[in-house]
Amino acid sequence: MKILTSMVTAGFLIASANTQALEYRFVATDNSPATRACVSAASDDVSELKKTVNRSFNSNADLMSLTVLCNDQDINAFAHAYGAVETGNYLNRVVPRKMRIDDSVEIIDVSAYVPNVEGGVTIYVAGK
Repeated sequence: MKILTSMVTAGFLIASANTQALEYRFVATDNSPATRACVSAASDDVSELKKTVNRSFNSNADLMSLTVLCNDQDINAFAHAYGAVETGNYLNRVVPRKMRIDDSVEIIDVSAYVPNVEGGVTIYVAGK
């Protein structure tokens, strides 16, 4: 049992080290309001996300969250997937209850391979 615990602990450390090495750059594939909202959400830019909500979604964040998909994910899940803490917190307050993400629970797949990438990863974002 002690060996298994050590292996699991080592797996968590390796997974943590690899994910911290990644830096994401988000590139919009178009200039639509949905794509701008997605890029702002994943880039952790709360002020730009709020501007997009006010200008393009009639100041209705609930409407935005129900209608916008970012790379085929709802906007809240998309922001959380890339570690956008500030926009994730904002979206958790304004999205419908069924779309909220509980950050107190974290599931880490220790068997997943995460490459150690120097520099960063570019994510092309399309909102619809």
